[in-house]
Amino acid sequence: MALDHKAANRWVARFIPILLAGILGYVTWVITALVCADYLLNPSPYVRKPRTGAAVTILVLYFVFLLLLGSAYIRILVTIFTNPGFVPRGSQWLTQRETATQGKGSKRHKERRDSNSSEEKANGSRPTSERQNGDPVGFSYLNSALTAGRPNPSDGTAGLEEFYGRDVFICEGDGRPAWCSTCLNWKPDRAHHCREVGRCVRKMDHFCPWVGGIVSETNFKFFTQFVAWTAVFCVFVLIFMAVFVAELKQAGNHLNVHWILTLSFAALFGLFSIGMTGSSVQFALLNTTTVENLSRKVKVWTLAVYLPQPPDPAIARGFQSVTYATVPATASNELSISSTLSPPSRTFAILHSKQGENPFDLGPLENFKSVMGNYWYDWLLPLRYSPCCNHDRGDSAFTLGPVFEQMKQRAGLAVANHSRTPTDPRSLSRQNTAESESDRESRRRHRRRRRRRRRERRGKEMDRRDEESSLPEPNGVVG
Repeated sequence: MALDHKAANRWVARFIPILLAGILGYVTWVITALVCADYLLNPSPYVRKPRTGAAVTILVLYFVFLLLLGSAYIRILVTIFTNPGFVPRGSQWLTQRETATQGKGSKRHKERRDSNSSEEKANGSRPTSERQNGDPVGFSYLNSALTAGRPNPSDGTAGLEEFYGRDVFICEGDGRPAWCSTCLNWKPDRAHHCREVGRCVRKMDHFCPWVGGIVSETNFKFFTQFVAWTAVFCVFVLIFMAVFVAELKQAGNHLNVHWILTLSFAALFGLFSIGMTGSSVQFALLNTTTVENLSRKVKVWTLAVYLPQPPDPAIARGFQSVTYATVPATASNELSISSTLSPPSRTFAILHSKQGENPFDLGPLENFKSVMGNYWYDWLLPLRYSPCCNHDRGDSAFTLGPVFEQMKQRAGLAVANHSRTPTDPRSLSRQNTAESESDRESRRRHRRRRRRRRRERRGKEMDRRDEESSLPEPNGVVG
């Protein structure tokens, strides 16, 4: 039986944190007991004077760096288990899972019936009954999951309220968001499906066995702090251990095998963590992820941009558009009351960036702040989530940068500004002063409706999670 690599990755992710804790415990014992206590404070076998100052300095710095990297690592683990950034699965997924659970019992009944039929044939008798219900429904989940596609446009806008309620969102060429055929749900902006966990993840970076799970927008900041403090910790241990090993060798004493192992661990993990720190800081400065960086230089972003009013034909350039009905067909009572207050539809222009452009690039400093925080102590300590985790903005899920303004200018949806384009998001928001009072009032109404729908979605999501946790996991079914 072949080993599933996804299951293997999950098991490795559970084992590696224990291994890292064991290595840290071993290195701590070597430095405190063998180096500081035996070699620096009580150096009788080495015929040296005690060096109390060096021992105290090493111990203080060692445990300070250990505390910093340990707190960042614990914060990563807690976030992975409590708030990994998963996107809720669609309602169709729950329906198919229930069908698969029911089909499991039907399959067992069929196996028992076939077994009885075989025994009757062996005894020379005829089976008393044949299959009456056709193939077992236990395989319907697998078959439908493999062939599941995006809903047809005739299916309405169910599930799209989170998208067309904003002014800008990432879309496909037809103006609808990307569809996940595994989770059976629409993908939020910058979300990707992770095969190891079988879920769509918001701003997914990568699946990392070293931290026991997925690195996403909720813990990328803590991951960056962890690898950075690990690099500092390893370089510090590597420097003073190399000095003491050189002293032993120069004095003609035998090298301690525990010292050599500690030096090797520091060199190995130091080299690895320095590389990870460099790449993580680079991604933070560019406002990208490991997944997005794979196609960063050739990526073409497609955005749906809300049109509060028809564009001027004299300056608008050819682009496709999509229109969403903002009032559900079932809300007839609400429609009769609010039809005079809210527009019946929202029209979006479908704009494309140039190859390699990033509409979420705010400039190196603002990009870094959106991930690591606005204050210097947020950069060093794993205290709060990244500012980019807040998706309660009214215009888009993520702050948009100068490239987005250039996309609008190329499409004729914004007046070109020949002055220096600011990279501060607050300056960008101050530029948009051309909206009329009626447009601003319409925006406020849309925000109120979005807040109401968000509260309803949260209640449905909690009910869905309770229902999902109460269902047994069917054997042989991949989520």
